[in-house]
Amino acid sequence: GRDLQDDIRRLKIVREEIGYDRRLMIDANQVWDVDQAIQWVKQLAEFRPYWIEEPTSPDDILGHARISQALRPYNIGVATGEHGMNRILFKQMLQTNALQFCQIDACRLGGVNEILAVLLLAAKFHVSICPHGGGAGLSELVQHLSMIDFIVVSGTWENGITEYS
Repeated sequence: GRDLQDDIRRLKIVREEIGYDRRLMIDANQVWDVDQAIQWVKQLAEFRPYWIEEPTSPDDILGHARISQALRPYNIGVATGEHGMNRILFKQMLQTNALQFCQIDACRLGGVNEILAVLLLAAKFHVSICPHGGGAGLSELVQHLSMIDFIVVSGTWENGITEYS
């Protein structure tokens, strides 16, 4: 997300290695404003990324909605939520179609009750849960969150991705 030509070079290498039959996700780590995110990712669309993760400020709900809408014709989803602090942020993200992949982070979200609320909201809006898993201990919890989602809420692994590090 700092040098477009370098991103193109790297994505070309990755696609040469993994082909186009595997999912490729890209992560911007909140480096762009909304218009930059849209323009940048459109220029990477030829590499068919499955999603763009954290394209802009994590609490910019309307910005994420604009990005999501602009990338829909390219079949590129928006993944975000690892910096989400409460169910209200997720509710508004879901209501505005701002994300296609909900990346809850159990350490930031505020406990099991908030997590369950977001799991249920995501199910209501048919949005996949892909828990964020970075850091000591969190990777262990992510597996349990994915299992809770599968058994209690969604009943499917389709489009669910469990992050690990």
